[in-house]
Amino acid sequence: MEEIIKSSNSKIILIGEHSVVYGQPAIALPIRNVKTTVKIQPTNGDIQIKSRYFNGSLKDIHSNLLGIKNLIKQTLNELNRPNTNLLITIDSDVPAERGMGSSASTAVALVRALYAYFEHPLTRTTLLKTVDISEKIIHGKPSGLDSATASANNPIWFKKDGTIKPLPINVDAYLIISDSGIKGKTSEAVEIVKNKLRFDSDSRLLIEKLGELTSQTATVLRQNDVSTLGKILTEAHTNLRQLGVSHPAVEKLIKIANDSGALGSKLTGGGLGGCVISLAPNLPAAEKISQQLTAGGATATWIEKL
Repeated sequence: MEEIIKSSNSKIILIGEHSVVYGQPAIALPIRNVKTTVKIQPTNGDIQIKSRYFNGSLKDIHSNLLGIKNLIKQTLNELNRPNTNLLITIDSDVPAERGMGSSASTAVALVRALYAYFEHPLTRTTLLKTVDISEKIIHGKPSGLDSATASANNPIWFKKDGTIKPLPINVDAYLIISDSGIKGKTSEAVEIVKNKLRFDSDSRLLIEKLGELTSQTATVLRQNDVSTLGKILTEAHTNLRQLGVSHPAVEKLIKIANDSGALGSKLTGGGLGGCVISLAPNLPAAEKISQQLTAGGATATWIEKL
């Protein structure tokens, strides 16, 4: 068989991180400019993996990639091709532990490539069910948001009760994603919020406010109200900072972005590091903000049209 190449998006949470744990909605966006690409070719010998984390035989892959190993083996079994010899090249632009869905993006691209290589039809339901094989190993109890967004073409409205649906969007604006260079600490941040809620009754109001802001965001996304969206993002970050999940490096990038003309900025993902998103009204403004963020210490920036 000839080689096949398939890809997937990364993702960011536009708004609703942490409050989503307590029943509030969240909105996630597929990021098309930050991708994972998987190339599959025939080869001699057993299954070979080539990636930034591991190069060698699948049977020798180290334990922290067990999710990917099981995903490949179980997918090949499902396709009735368990003993096929393949060279699988994984090329990912998605930074790990930045809240951008690195593992889900890899899994989505892998499943798409394997099904395409063997010319087997793949439904979205089968895709998400199969991706869950690795996500459960990596994350324990994944919400499904990462894989749903990494495989989507539109924003996703998500709730903890299992609601995952496309969200209409009509926005003429740009997002700048900037990497603080510090790995996010989602589990630690979740514990911080949990303890805040246990001992500080005002924190419950912050969670409810984040839910209200998320619902408002869904409205302004349909109405192309870019100015209000910027204000919502800024207010959401204020609430997240009060919940204790920001970081000095994140605050620095937010100040740089806002001082450079961003309409609003906030952390995205678990927090205590990770990435910042900033809203710009047009591409020239986004490029200026991106340049200032890089000069100010961001280790990487990406511009995405909404």
